[in-house]
Amino acid sequence: MNAIIPPARRLDWTVLVAVACVACSWFLMSSLTTDLGFLQIQFRFYNVLTLMHAPRSILTGPGGDSAQLDAWLFGTVCALAILAALAPLVSRRRIAWLGCVAPFALMAIVGAILYHTLSQDLFADTGSMGDTGSQIIRFANSLADKVGNVVTRQVHVGAGGYLALAATAVLAVKGLLGYHNSTDSP
Repeated sequence: MNAIIPPARRLDWTVLVAVACVACSWFLMSSLTTDLGFLQIQFRFYNVLTLMHAPRSILTGPGGDSAQLDAWLFGTVCALAILAALAPLVSRRRIAWLGCVAPFALMAIVGAILYHTLSQDLFADTGSMGDTGSQIIRFANSLADKVGNVVTRQVHVGAGGYLALAATAVLAVKGLLGYHNSTDSP
């Protein structure tokens, strides 16, 4: 009967510490801060979906019913990524180690989407307004870029962003090494 029960898996404290750091940085600490002098607007990582939907919220903060729904939805995705990172602690399968890569992958995807979203022109030129309309749209985009450059100097990565980047990188390396060194079949 003892042969049926697999031996207890030794807990890897580095994975546990890294997962705890990711959870704290994503849910409790500020990832981005907009410093407007008299006002500081803080975004936690789970608020980033609001920023993707409405880039102007970098100046106003995450607020309203849609921001709450975004926070719940993306917070659930974040929680699932954190749970995936715990997979090697509950499973002996080789593929479980790849769960440790999930938080880093989520941050990389979000970073790429944010970069793409925030680097787009504010006004699209469809060509339907003729030469004068195109010139006005180019002027408006140029003005928006200048204002955006002033604003971006006021946006800073918070302590949560730095901690999350470090912890997810450690988890990803740990997961890839664990997958590579595992003798169990995939």
